[in-house]
Amino acid sequence: MHTMYEKVVSVVAKPVEDRTDIECMDLVAWFRNKSSLFQSLKAEIIKDVIRHCIFERPKKDEVIIKQGDNGDRLYIILRGKMSIYVLQDKENEQEVKQLIEKAVAKGKLDRAALGQHVWTSVEGNTVGEIALIKEDCVRTASVVVDEDTDLMVVDRTLYNRSVRDVLEKEFHDKTQFVETNPLFSFWSPKMKKSLAISLKREIHYYGSPIVRQGQAVENLYIITEGEVEILIDQGGYKEQFPEMWTEMKRLLPELLPPKRRVSIGRQREVPVNITPSESLRQKKMSHKNFQMCLLGGNEIIGATETLLGLKTYMENANVTRKTELLSLSKGNYQRLFMKKSASRSIERLKKVMVSRLYLYIHRTQMSLHNASLLKYLTLKLRDPESLKQLKSKHTRKPKGKQEKYKEYFYGAFNSRSYDKDEENIRSFLKTMGVYYITDNSLPELETSSRVLADLNDHLSDWLKRTQKSEKPEFREVLSPDGQKFKRYRLEAMTQPPRLDTFVRTKTIA
Repeated sequence: MHTMYEKVVSVVAKPVEDRTDIECMDLVAWFRNKSSLFQSLKAEIIKDVIRHCIFERPKKDEVIIKQGDNGDRLYIILRGKMSIYVLQDKENEQEVKQLIEKAVAKGKLDRAALGQHVWTSVEGNTVGEIALIKEDCVRTASVVVDEDTDLMVVDRTLYNRSVRDVLEKEFHDKTQFVETNPLFSFWSPKMKKSLAISLKREIHYYGSPIVRQGQAVENLYIITEGEVEILIDQGGYKEQFPEMWTEMKRLLPELLPPKRRVSIGRQREVPVNITPSESLRQKKMSHKNFQMCLLGGNEIIGATETLLGLKTYMENANVTRKTELLSLSKGNYQRLFMKKSASRSIERLKKVMVSRLYLYIHRTQMSLHNASLLKYLTLKLRDPESLKQLKSKHTRKPKGKQEKYKEYFYGAFNSRSYDKDEENIRSFLKTMGVYYITDNSLPELETSSRVLADLNDHLSDWLKRTQKSEKPEFREVLSPDGQKFKRYRLEAMTQPPRLDTFVRTKTIA
């Protein structure tokens, strides 16, 4: 018995004149589920695409699109995957085209010569549509087949009468979003255009997970419409981020959860013995997903992980109603946001994510749980210089023979030295009238207590601002008509976490 996919291939692999309307109409539902491109199209249009498309099956490492060429067709992946590469920072398109041709002409394909890897397209994705939308029809990236892949090819004639309106509207909406979003207001027109091309539209429905905690970070997701629930299991952070946890333990041990101990006598302490049932209860509570908030329009999922270079997502994001997203791959983020011209966008994004981490910490503390790693991640985003000073203070000296070194604190010389010429240095300093200090009572540049006190002060200030006051914290979000901004207030809850006390984006003006 043939599978549904085998039936699809048997139809689209036929010559166009041998395909019948009946068998093409039978595949409409399958194509709607397979690709988001067909979800909003009428059945007759989808049938027309199935009836007149071209079926191709390229082999691994075959280059089907070359950056700089003129494009007259788009590809829909039925099975397999393909990688997208962008060669940038070149003087002109002719130079790019020559470099790509040189790389492809070699016997064995060198993918690095095609530029930076920015995206991997999988089943259901559309590739090559930008050249058909743009007036100049120039390919903006190179596409290489990663494994034997089945493709549905739509030429320009079929494109113009079937999917052009859908794709052009989607590209216009993405361009409008980038042009009007305050996060990208500092970008040049060329960078904004590159971002609009790189963004991919996704639609998710109730109950659909966008990301899972512990899943590898691949994309950032910007919510354009809908609602997403955020849940976190902090009990798994120690195993999920072992390097980060070890670093926090070394630099800021005060953040670690306090151990339950009881004093015996004047100086002796021993751990508290608990019953097996209590131990099991604590273990279950330590690995429980806690509801943090509901995110609405213009909020970003995966930004904290990308900014800090975390390998896996730190939260679960589930859709609570139909939601539209724009996804940006990690490769495209590095290509666009790591430029000097995007530095102000990075700083603004950090402030937004620090505000959300304050919310997570506040919600966690209301649940009588410890927010150790959340506080440490907040410090890494908000005050990285203090952590650098703490790291330098905790740097271990190499074993064996001590190397000579000098230390300066607020302009004073610390005579602590293992140099053989120590006495000569002291005599020279006395001759120059410089008084040195021989004890270790100098003030330290940074202390863990000051860093934590500063964090608590900022958290208290944030809590006062977000509660109903004269100056609440506002967030600007583009209205659906694209003409003006709505103002949203982020409120901190004063009650224990419940489903009806989620933090929501509320229109107030």
